[in-house]
Parts: sequence; C-alpha cells; structure tokens
Amino acid sequence: MRMTQRDAGRRALLGASRGVVKAVSSRAKQQKLQHLDIEAFGGETHEGAEHVEAYGFAAKPHAGAEAFVVYLGGNRNHPIVISVADRQFRPQGLADGEVIFYDDLGQSVHLTRAGIVVTAPTITLNGNVVVNGDLTITGGSVTNDGVNIGSTHRHSGVTPGTGNTGTPV
Repeated sequence: MRMTQRDAGRRALLGASRGVVKAVSSRAKQQKLQHLDIEAFGGETHEGAEHVEAYGFAAKPHAGAEAFVVYLGGNRNHPIVISVADRQFRPQGLADGEVIFYDDLGQSVHLTRAGIVVTAPTITLNGNVVVNGDLTITGGSVTNDGVNIGSTHRHSGVTPGTGNTGTPV
C-alpha cells in the first residue's frame, strides 16, 4: 500500500505531543508513566506510556512534570516519552557549557567552569577514596573510627624525638 502525501502529513502531525505526567511507576525495567494527559486532541490520556531514559541516568518525575511524547509512525496507541522536565525545580543561571544533575530538594552535582560543586546535607562514598592533590577540610569535626581527629583532639604520651604518640583522646 502506497502512502500518499496527505497520509504522510497526517502521520507527521500525529507524531509528537506535549503532555503532563499524572502518575509514575518505576518498578519495571522500563519506567512507565502510568497516567499521561496529552495537551493535543481534546485531553487525550495514555496509561502506561513508556519512558525512555538516557543510559546511566534515571529519575522518577513528580506528578505535574511536563513530558515530550513521540508516536512512531503516527501510531497514537504506543506513546514513547523521550523527555520529562519540571520547571518548578530546574536550576537557573548556568554558564555556557555547564552541566548540573539535580533533584527537587536542592541537592546537586554541578560541573562549573571552575570545578565540580556538590551540594547535599550528607555525602556517602562507598569504596576507597583517592585524592591526588591538596585536600582542604572545613567544618566542625573530622572523625576516624568514631574518634574526632579534627583540630580539637589531643595525643597522650608524647615523646620528644622519633617516638610515637599515644592514641587520640
């Protein structure tokens, strides 16, 4: 069957839409936007729209986030969400070329022009940490095995010369 120019135009028109996320299920290997309201065509709704995410990145958007949806071949029965954004949480004022990975709580990993800035109340590193260069630590304390080794700890048994000190107290 030969596709006419009119059919091609119709498929192109039907090929993409904007929508609003209403609910998300992230339990499957491929995240599903359980309820997606499409702005075009009188409030069209899709259940279980496939959300394609970039390799190495995953996010569960809030209800109310905006989605960009494509329909391969203009088939509106199989929506594929290729991008989800939420203006409410998007950081502003990035310099040209900067990148930021962020969430709705204000936590971020920001690749700035001067270096990487991590903003979070707590950072947990699993595995070994290697620092090539200087390390500057500011804050209230530094602990090792539950013992404060920051600026307020003291050593007992200090011996002049090449001897060792006692353990911190």
